[in-house]
Amino acid sequence: MLFKTYPRLRVSALARRILVLAAVVVVCGLTYGFMLVQFDSWKPPVEAEFGAAPSEARVRLYLQPLQIDPVNDSIQIRVSVLPDPALADEVATIADRDFLLKIKRGTQIEHVQIHANQPPPEVTYDFDLDSGELKDYPLDHYEARVSLAASERGPDGSEKPLAIHATVWQGLLGFRLKGQVQATQKPGVLLLRFAIERTDGVAFFGIAIYGAMAVMTLCALIISGLVFIGIRRSEVTLVGAFGAMIFALPALRNTLPGTPPLGVRADFLIFFWAELGAVIALCLFIAAWMRSGARP
Repeated sequence: MLFKTYPRLRVSALARRILVLAAVVVVCGLTYGFMLVQFDSWKPPVEAEFGAAPSEARVRLYLQPLQIDPVNDSIQIRVSVLPDPALADEVATIADRDFLLKIKRGTQIEHVQIHANQPPPEVTYDFDLDSGELKDYPLDHYEARVSLAASERGPDGSEKPLAIHATVWQGLLGFRLKGQVQATQKPGVLLLRFAIERTDGVAFFGIAIYGAMAVMTLCALIISGLVFIGIRRSEVTLVGAFGAMIFALPALRNTLPGTPPLGVRADFLIFFWAELGAVIALCLFIAAWMRSGARP
């Protein structure tokens, strides 16, 4: 009777393992398909237009974000003055009037003087990130505000506001940027608010790296714990694997996109404890080896 049931039990265990392996493959395939469908990695950045209509605007600007520095809470934006497209091709690269462009960043106002019959200027400034913290990496998000105003001096010497049309390039490597106009009580002022967050791919990759750290440490603690209490035999070759893990975790952490400085919340929640867990696993394994290891 025992001889007949033993092969059945063995086949049943093999079938369960095959089913588990097939389930893991199916889940991985579904997750991969979900990533391709939901993530925004395939969507190209687009331009957005704000302010007065192109036919009514007296001043045309082009704003291009260059880089974001979350460590210093700043975003660098290049502001270009575009000539009137109605001008002839031979004069399309020069300004058609004298006016003053005011760019407000924080509490500071930059004055850019545009002169007629001269090439329009191109300036680059750093703007403050009003909200958001790098400690929330990789789920951090920020806000930035840019205030634009233009005016020309009339015959009587008074300042006359000019309508502004701004085109914004909403593309920045590793970040998703979306602009919108905010209401203001000052006439002729175009106040733009930029919502900035990590792209889905960057956020997912950061979470996956921290998750891999936790899984690696958990596996190391399980192996060393089973060896320490005597359920599994001590294998000296595993000492090298545990030692390599201690040095591999910092290297894995440095592969995070954007390489945030050490001390974000995910470091306190996972990385520091993973590094400590790897050291504890090595110590437990060595203690078990000293107690029951093979003698010469």
